[in-house]
Amino acid sequence: MNTTFEMDKIREKTEELCRLILEQPAFPDIKAKINSFLMDKEAQAVYDEAIEKQRALQEKQQQGLPFDEDEFADFQASREKLYANPVARDFLSAYEEVDKLQNLIVQYVMKTIELEKVPTEADLGGGCACGGGGACACGAD
Repeated sequence: MNTTFEMDKIREKTEELCRLILEQPAFPDIKAKINSFLMDKEAQAVYDEAIEKQRALQEKQQQGLPFDEDEFADFQASREKLYANPVARDFLSAYEEVDKLQNLIVQYVMKTIELEKVPTEADLGGGCACGGGGACACGAD
């Protein structure tokens, strides 16, 4: 009994999926937004500052420690500055799209292995290929 996946066939189909992703009309715009962010040190600094302050608040929360209003206000100010920067804001939007795509692909593969069949939208969480809730890649928010 052969217990090895046919990697050549899987690679071929994965390459087809990759080509399909590259052919998406939104791909050039998403890639341009990511590249603009990677070239903009100011946008990166604003992003890093907001993320660092968010992490600090999350760590306190996870440890059950209170944070004062000044810390939260400081985080909110960093977040507002982040969203006021068009390059950083566009990057966040593009990153969200890429993240949705990645989650969709991983969810399908993992559910296929779990169920031993190609999952339906219902298998993935109530008629939505994203698992439902929040922002949804299939547009069924």
